[in-house]
Amino acid sequence: MISDPATPRVVLDPELGYRHLDPMPSDPAIEKFYESQYRDLLNAGGRAPELTRLVDGGPDADLEREWLTATLYADIVIALDGAPTTGRPRRSLDIGCGTGDVVRAVAAAGWDAVGIEPAEDFAEVGRAAGLRIETTTAGSYLERWRASGDAPFDGITFLNVLEHVPDPRGMVIDAGSALAPGGRLVVRVPNDFNPLQEVAIKHLGGPPWWISVPDHVNYFDHASIASLVEGTGLEVVDRLTDFPMELFLLMGDDYRADRAVGRASHHKRVRMEMALDPDLRRAMGRSWVALGLGRNAFVVECPRHERRAEGAPRRGVPSRDRALRRRTGRGGRRRPVRGLALRRGLRPAGSAVR
Repeated sequence: MISDPATPRVVLDPELGYRHLDPMPSDPAIEKFYESQYRDLLNAGGRAPELTRLVDGGPDADLEREWLTATLYADIVIALDGAPTTGRPRRSLDIGCGTGDVVRAVAAAGWDAVGIEPAEDFAEVGRAAGLRIETTTAGSYLERWRASGDAPFDGITFLNVLEHVPDPRGMVIDAGSALAPGGRLVVRVPNDFNPLQEVAIKHLGGPPWWISVPDHVNYFDHASIASLVEGTGLEVVDRLTDFPMELFLLMGDDYRADRAVGRASHHKRVRMEMALDPDLRRAMGRSWVALGLGRNAFVVECPRHERRAEGAPRRGVPSRDRALRRRTGRGGRRRPVRGLALRRGLRPAGSAVR
């Protein structure tokens, strides 16, 4: 997927606590990929399946939006609602907003919501629907915000963004500086190298299908993303996850290279989550976090000194996470698992379901 003769390895950084590509693709290589190849991979089902289904339109897009509104977007609104009210509409910023569906959901909850998206074609879809979306990068937008003297944001969201950027810690620090007192920052990243992925590789073989070079330059799990955000001066106040899609693999539905199987598996997951009571669904997600399971890691943070001032206990590593901690080393980092060493030259296959 990139022209370099040696495809990067995925390595565990002992200082940062998460996995990343080594060497990192150059900025020109990444830019060329997004300009010439990324949209083709989206259309082929190899990247960002939620976004692809929304952009494609039709009945599948309507079902996807209904499901996301009842699950992920509802969870985001609840997480942001921890920010204090001030008598004015609270301000939110969605970084990497895609077509703006999170912006729409947060605005519907009464927030003054804006999104930023570097891809013009995705941003234009949202603007055509009347949403406030700027085509720009996070760094450029936040630099202009600091120069403008505008009010800070009561809520900031990163949904499946930090796995794409070479310096995720710096991006969280930059965003955290724009957070109002008592504000909430919500991060969602893929939960990669998780226990069910390891079991699937052991029993089904094949390469690690969740590796996406060169656009996914970082690979987090529940422990490492919590460790990263806490290292920036924020404190984790809640952690959730969604359905562990790898269970379908272990039940015989091998969606890794079959879009039809992937689509059927996704629809089963949607039907189940739509049928569940929302509180039960969230409770299941929190219990899966303790086991290191779930397809995505969802973390809610606030400035640490403000959390302490409220007199609430630290929840960066909640007591219910003892099972996860037993699977980790110092600093919340996952212990290496034999049999999953990634060789130089490994080229992962695209996945029909993420």
